[in-house]
Amino acid sequence: MNHLLKLVKNRPYELLTAAAIIVFFLFKLHDVRIPFNWDEMGVYVPAAFQMKDTGHISLLPGYINPLFSRGHPLLFTFCNALVFKIFGDTVAVGHLYALFLAIITLVMFFFVAKNLFNRKIAFFATAIFSSQPIFFSLSGQLLPEMMLTFFTIGCFYGILKKKWALFALFGSLAMLTKESAIVIPATALIVLFIESIRDKDFFTLKRFRLFLLGATPLFVFGLFLIIQKIQNGWFLFPEHMGYIHWEMEKLSKGAAHIFQDMFILQGRWMVGVAFLAGIVLGLFSKLLKTGPTGKFILTFTLFILLAFIFADINYYMTRYILYVIPFIVLGGTYTAILIFERIFSNLKMMQWVMIIYFSAYGVSLGHTNMYPDQSTCDMSYKIVVNISLNAIHWAEQNWSKDTIDANFPINKGIQDTRNGYLTGGKPLHYSVNSEKPSKYGLLFYAWEEKNIPIGKSRKFHIIKTFDEDWAHIAAVKFERNDTISSGKK
Repeated sequence: MNHLLKLVKNRPYELLTAAAIIVFFLFKLHDVRIPFNWDEMGVYVPAAFQMKDTGHISLLPGYINPLFSRGHPLLFTFCNALVFKIFGDTVAVGHLYALFLAIITLVMFFFVAKNLFNRKIAFFATAIFSSQPIFFSLSGQLLPEMMLTFFTIGCFYGILKKKWALFALFGSLAMLTKESAIVIPATALIVLFIESIRDKDFFTLKRFRLFLLGATPLFVFGLFLIIQKIQNGWFLFPEHMGYIHWEMEKLSKGAAHIFQDMFILQGRWMVGVAFLAGIVLGLFSKLLKTGPTGKFILTFTLFILLAFIFADINYYMTRYILYVIPFIVLGGTYTAILIFERIFSNLKMMQWVMIIYFSAYGVSLGHTNMYPDQSTCDMSYKIVVNISLNAIHWAEQNWSKDTIDANFPINKGIQDTRNGYLTGGKPLHYSVNSEKPSKYGLLFYAWEEKNIPIGKSRKFHIIKTFDEDWAHIAAVKFERNDTISSGKK
């Protein structure tokens, strides 16, 4: 008992963090059996299944269909395939692995925050980060952003603590996870360049060695691209090259969207505004330097700015910015606590700290199911899963022997029992875009599309609809059992 009391007294924030992570884990256990959704079963899970099924579990792009790899580095898919091979290729296994990645990310985040700032800030930042809807949602989906976030946090510990060999390791793993990690070594090289100017040692052997370590992730990614060129005939997936844009109108609209996602939406305005205030204090005030140096906040800012630019010129989804959220939360939490200490110095420490914490935590949790589309960045993705489950179960009972014309994501749900939608133990016969003669159709569409997505040359009548909020599925019967390409009317 005395040992326990001593532990509580000496390490209260470590125990509070452990309790917060356990609570997070228990809340997320409910979601591990949710069937695979959207890009999970469109790209990442089937890629892992193909590796596992063929027995070619590899980091080399030539061992997987490019339509599944999409030109991405394959560390995430490689790890998924290993997990499926060892523990079984089920939805529960996949999502427990996703939850495992989320938990070790929280542990890594607490460790780094404690070493950069202090235990109190680390606890509050970790708890607030765990409550972010984007983090809470992706912790139950098998998508690469969580793994990328884990490696990114390790990278910044290496940068800010000048552990450059550690940075080279984590940075290389991040680059082998997703291309958007390229902004991490870019940040490191800019930091090293600024330090070389400050220390006047740009041309020294020591500085050259540090630049090599900072650039190591780029060398690793370059090697992957060379192998991909040899095996697939292109460096980057051709379809993705068409997403890059420089039009000012698109850039300005995208910038406004990304800024809101990073700093305002999903209840992030509480830590987001505090982080922006921290930038100002870091540049123009001595206040931020009373604790840990403002260098930390400014390094976070440099990284977020580069990630912002990268996202703006490419195809963008909200989940892509998960790897910047921990630094906004950490910088915002630190700045808010610092400011409150000065303004409300007459209040006891725990009073104002708990006000900040419960306000930010509660506001975040209030936005866990807000996005009116098929996004994966909050728990509203369950709307698509639930409506798909209902429609597919109905089709199993009524059309089990027929070919069903189905669009995405329904076609993925009925073609592989491992995706979690089928109860009969076998896939259904399906067609995509009327490529095969089909008597029936099961067609998903969102409210903004208004019309059922089927070619004008095929006439049909609706048998049944499945509706939930903004998502709809129509079960239809075609007047002719043919294909669009046949030319029949």
